[in-house]
Order: sequence, then C-alpha cells, then structure tokens
Amino acid sequence: MADPRLAKDGASSSANTRQETGAASLLSNVRFWQALVAVQCLSYGYTLHNCSNRCLLTPDTTPRGYSSGERKTWFRAVRNLPGGFLHHVGFMFQVNHESRNTSQWRIDRVFYNEQYFDSLDEFVRRYNDGTLQKTRLPDYSDEGTDGVLFSSLLQRGPEQPQAPLRAPELFEPDGRRYKTRGRHVEYMGWSFDWRLGITQGLQLYDVRVNGERIVYELSSMEAAAIYSGHDPKMLRSFFTDSGWSQGRSYELVRGVDCPNTAIFFDALHHRDTAGPRRFKNAVCVFEMNSGIPLRRHFDSDYAGGYDFYGGMVDHALVLRHIFTIGNYDYIYDYIFHQNGVLEVSVTLTGYLQATFYTQAESPYGYPAWANQVGNLHQHGFSFKVDIDVLGTENRFETVDIVLENITNPERPDLRHIQTRLQHSLKTTEQEAGIQYRFDQPKYYNFYNNLERNRFGVHRGYRLQVNGIAKTLLPRDDWPPMRGVGWMDYQLAVTRRKESEPSSSSIYNQNDLYDPVVDFQSYISDNETIVDRDLVAWVTLGAHHIPDTSDYPTTTTTGNHLKFFLRPSNYFDEDPSMGSSNAVYITPKDNFHSANVNRFGTEEGPNCVPTDRSFHYDGTWFDDA
Repeated sequence: MADPRLAKDGASSSANTRQETGAASLLSNVRFWQALVAVQCLSYGYTLHNCSNRCLLTPDTTPRGYSSGERKTWFRAVRNLPGGFLHHVGFMFQVNHESRNTSQWRIDRVFYNEQYFDSLDEFVRRYNDGTLQKTRLPDYSDEGTDGVLFSSLLQRGPEQPQAPLRAPELFEPDGRRYKTRGRHVEYMGWSFDWRLGITQGLQLYDVRVNGERIVYELSSMEAAAIYSGHDPKMLRSFFTDSGWSQGRSYELVRGVDCPNTAIFFDALHHRDTAGPRRFKNAVCVFEMNSGIPLRRHFDSDYAGGYDFYGGMVDHALVLRHIFTIGNYDYIYDYIFHQNGVLEVSVTLTGYLQATFYTQAESPYGYPAWANQVGNLHQHGFSFKVDIDVLGTENRFETVDIVLENITNPERPDLRHIQTRLQHSLKTTEQEAGIQYRFDQPKYYNFYNNLERNRFGVHRGYRLQVNGIAKTLLPRDDWPPMRGVGWMDYQLAVTRRKESEPSSSSIYNQNDLYDPVVDFQSYISDNETIVDRDLVAWVTLGAHHIPDTSDYPTTTTTGNHLKFFLRPSNYFDEDPSMGSSNAVYITPKDNFHSANVNRFGTEEGPNCVPTDRSFHYDGTWFDDA
C-alpha cells in the first residue's frame, strides 16, 4: 500500500513539475514586480524582468517548513554572474504553497536587510515611504584580482608555473590491465558490476575477490548538508540530496575529472522528463598510480649496507562518478587495491552556498568577497554495505583495545600497564549501533563462523571508517534530524530485509519531521544479528567552517572522507605478493652493483602514449 505521506509532500517528479510551474506563475504577478522595483535599486539594476545581462535568479531552499505538512518555501535573490552562489543581495521572500491550487499560492513574508515584512504590500509601502532601513550594494561585477571577477574560474594572480608547462600524465605502456563488459569490470582478482541510480548515485553489486563474494551491494544512499545562520535562507538550509537526484550526471572532462587513459560510460536517467535522457560520459573507470608504495622495506645490515630492498607501487582501479547538485560537486570513488582492500571515498569541491553578510551572521562565518559569508555547515554521507563474507550467514564483532593492569611476569614486584584485545560479539541491532568514542578504540569485524584460515582464525573483512565527524544536532530535541537518523551513527549493523532497502528516501527532503524512511526504526526493532545476512550502514561526515581559501571554490585537498573494507585474516598472507609489478633488490660486487628482480615485467622505454583528442560537449538535454 502506498504511503499517504507521498501525496502530501509534493516530492515526486510530477509534483515538483507542478510546483515549479506554480512558482513561475506566481513570479509573473504584477504585485511582485512592484516589489522588485525596490530590489532593482538596492542591487543596481539587477532584476528578474527584462534583465538582459543583469539578471536576478531566485533559487529556493528546503525544508518547506518547520513542521510536518507545512508548505512554505523561502526564495532568495542572487545576481546571475559566474559563481552566482556567491552573489546574494540580501532579499528573500517566502511562498505559501499549501493549497493544491497554484492560483492560490502567495508571497506571505519578505526578508530584506535583516528585517521581516508580513506581506509584499507592507514591504513596498515601507520601502517607498522610507520607514525601513535601506541598503545599497556596490555592483561587484568587477570585484576581483587582476580585473577578473572573484567568483570566476578564469586564471588570475601570480602565474604558476612561471611558463606554461604540461603536467605529468598517466599512460599505459602495455595497454589496459582491466576488462569491462557492459557494466561488469574485472581487475587483478577483483570483479564487480555497477549501476548509476538517479536518486542514490553509484552502486556496486556482487563484489568478488579471487572469485569469492565479499559484498552483495555497496551503494551510496544519501548526502546531507545542514547549515547554520541567522537569515531565513540559512535557517532553512537542510538538504538531503537523494530528493534532488544524487545520480544527476554531467559530462566528465577527460584529463581533468578522469585521466586521459580512462574509459567513459554514458548514463540513462528518466526523471522529470517524458522519456529517458542520455547523460554523456557520466562515469569513468581507470587504473592509477597512487604515487606511494603499496608496501616496501629497506633491510639494513647495520654495517653501512643492506641485505635487501623489496617494494611495490600501489596501482589501483578507480570507478568514479561526480555528482553536482547546485553549488557543490561531490567526487565519489570506489578504489580497488591489489592487497584485497576496497576503498570508498567522497571528496568535496565546488562553490560555497554563501549568503549576504550582516553582523547577525558573524557567529556563523567570516565576511569575504562582495559582502558574502560562507556559513558554518556540516556534511553527512550514508552508504549501504551488504556484506557477504564467504556466505550470507555472518557475525559482527568489535575487537576492542582495552587496558590491563597486571603483575609484571618478569618482575613480580612491579605492576605493568598495557593494552590487550577483547572480542565483543554483537548479538542485536541495538548493540551494533556505533557512536564512536576515541577513548574506546576498536576494530569492526565481519566473519563467517564456519570459515577459518590455516591458522584456525575466522576469515573476515573489517570496516575502517576514516571520515568521522560527530553531529551535535540532537535527534530527540531537533525534529528535522529524524529525517537523517543515520547521522547519529558512524556505523550501524542490521539484518538485511527487503523492507529496509535504503537509509533514506527521496521523500524525506520535504518532510524531515515525519519521514517516509525513519532510519532509527531499523535499529529500534532490535532483531538478532548472529549468523544472519547483515548490512552495515556507514556514515561519513565533516564540519566545514569556510574561509577565504574556499573562494572561488572549495579545493579537494584535505576534503577527502573515506572508509575501507580490509581483509581480516581472510587471506593467509597479503595477496599482492602475487604481483609481478613488485621489485626485489639485493647487493652484489660488494655493493658496487645490484641484482634487480622485476619478476618478468619489462622495463625501459615504450611507444609514445596514445594521443586522445580532447572533446567536450557538456549538453545533457537531448533525449536518449
């Protein structure tokens, strides 16, 4: 039976289309243009109507109210300049769209220069009679460095390098070392299938190592961005991106978004359109040199020489999708290493969602270009990992690192304090909800109780979550957090159920207070998880305090959030020992030369890399 909430919140494709049509009709109202006369003055001729190249845009924000069923949306005016997300003019209006009849929609509140007005008429009257505090903004269209607009991505500032020189590139001297067949990929013992879902993004299925499945499904589920601030736009900015299409795909640029050596895939999406639409070059796959050894050791003879050196470069396969939603660009990578480790990475870049700076915004960010402020916000990313280690009947344990205070066995007259291992089998879903504490370090291990390695230890895989950030917003006291209940946990483990396919829903965005998917319910029923088909729900997160280094865009450096699936006694030894890309060196001739073993891999010069001509279309409006 369909959930009745789906009809009320207007989050479906057809409802969104109706809302956009209704909003467009509302903005054509004559009374609205009367109000914009004032905005034209304060924003130096930028307007929504007959604007030529001096236009205002009016993006909206979510959620649509402060309680379930409320449908009141704030829109803000921004100048249509490159990087318009950084060109707010401080004028906002709230549309009441509670009626299903769009002709009854109305603007019932206006915000201007830190002042609220209960109607358009009041705002226009008080602007014209001078009883409100007015503001005048510089044009800002030429504010920047070396005559280049500060929000533009055109080059400016001290040139680097001093003369234009081409950067290093990847090339494949013996051709590609991975195979693709449709959406099936094979690489160095790995195999998997993938799809790009329009709502949730990149998803992997049937992930195998040396023919044995370790993961049935590994999928992006949800991305959230929660802002802080004073004006109504920032107060209401609480985004859950599956409602805006996390699989939204624009053409990736060869040589920038993905190496020249990459294979690109198109995507077909069917949402908000009459038929399927093709998005060109939406996903790429490539092998990369990570620029660091996967393993190495220099074995000193402690007499001025060495006994041997052994090492291997970390070459890995990357499956990449870049999700652009408004201002932000999120780079999703699934990375397959030759030691049996699967790495999942989200990297943040793109423009800030800024707002107009006033003194009231100062507790939430720093003033910057064009009287803008990039407000404090937090990111959260939810992933589903349906783990099948050597079958579907798995167990989840934490391997806790605990203190012990013992009698020193060497010196019984002394005490000795050290750490030791303590295995803790989690038997129910509530026991397996992890809220990380740094004073309780532990490993998170999944294994099949019937499978052991040659040393009698359970073969398993463990989750290592590196991108941890605790949300301070309390779910019990702040109602919209119910819609992102997964953010309460860095890791949660539940039984796999067809009725619990995702940690979120596209409909949560428009009703965070009474969400269609309440993730906490997955844990509250507290089912047993011993020798069951298990799902790990992983949360990555970050707090972002923007500063001037985020202008014009946030750079990727330091903005990587990651988790890893790592073998835990799964193999008898590191499987990369089978690689012929390693090198082993021993001395000879009294260290005047060396024996270099490359295990059959050729070295030396090769053919010139294939010249792949650059082409970029960038359009995405054609039907498939």
